Amino acid sequence: MDALFDMEPVQRSPAQPKKRWGGHASTKARAHVRRMLPAACSRCGGLVTDEMDWHADHLSERAQGGTDSPDNYGPAHAHCNTSAGGKIGAAITNGVRVTPGIKRERRPSWW
Repeated sequence: MDALFDMEPVQRSPAQPKKRWGGHASTKARAHVRRMLPAACSRCGGLVTDEMDWHADHLSERAQGGTDSPDNYGPAHAHCNTSAGGKIGAAITNGVRVTPGIKRERRPSWW
């Protein structure tokens, strides 16, 4: 998972709107992935069945240039997918906020 923190920050122009995931697109993705079940989780490799709480996962992350084509979907446990998405989002956010080469000053607290 160390590769997540070596990602290049996504440069988005102010005029380019952020694409949202949800609605009809996620319904179609879940229908596509439901036909694959039972199958291995794309994150941890464990079994995913239709009775479980599962997500349609992007095999190649959209933040890293992946698409919303049906070939890019796979089943994942809900916990596996949300924790991976949080790590990717944090890596992108932290890469944008912290400029490389600048060290933050640490001062001891007086209390």
